Amino acid sequence: DDNGFLDMDKLLTAFQEFYSENAESWLDRFTFKESAHHLLLMAFLQRLVNSGGEIVREMAVGNGRIDLLVKFHSQRTAMELKINRGPKYVEKAKKQLDQYLDRLGLNEGYLILFDKSKRDWEDKLYMKEITFNGKKITMVGC
Repeated sequence: DDNGFLDMDKLLTAFQEFYSENAESWLDRFTFKESAHHLLLMAFLQRLVNSGGEIVREMAVGNGRIDLLVKFHSQRTAMELKINRGPKYVEKAKKQLDQYLDRLGLNEGYLILFDKSKRDWEDKLYMKEITFNGKKITMVGC
């Protein structure tokens, strides 16, 4: 952006487009289907992050591990990635991300939810901001 930070909303919107067009052909190549989504997102972001930062995968945060922590100059963005297994699972993921944000001293983060159902892509793709325990969580459907 104009301040030299990554515009994560724009990057994740571009990832949604890439993912919806290419996921099926890429995911079939992976033996470990759960990791495949993580690796695709990480590879997508890496091309930009390399110019001034790093992506830390499975970083220890208290008793857990945040899936991705994107560091770019002074910017830190926490991302928790999950396969969407229904409302109870999503609520648990929000609580998990909230705890990680507390440990990292951040007020916002991203919850990326991968939908493996046969629904149309138009129904799977969304970006929605919510407030959870006073923190901004951007929920990104893929």
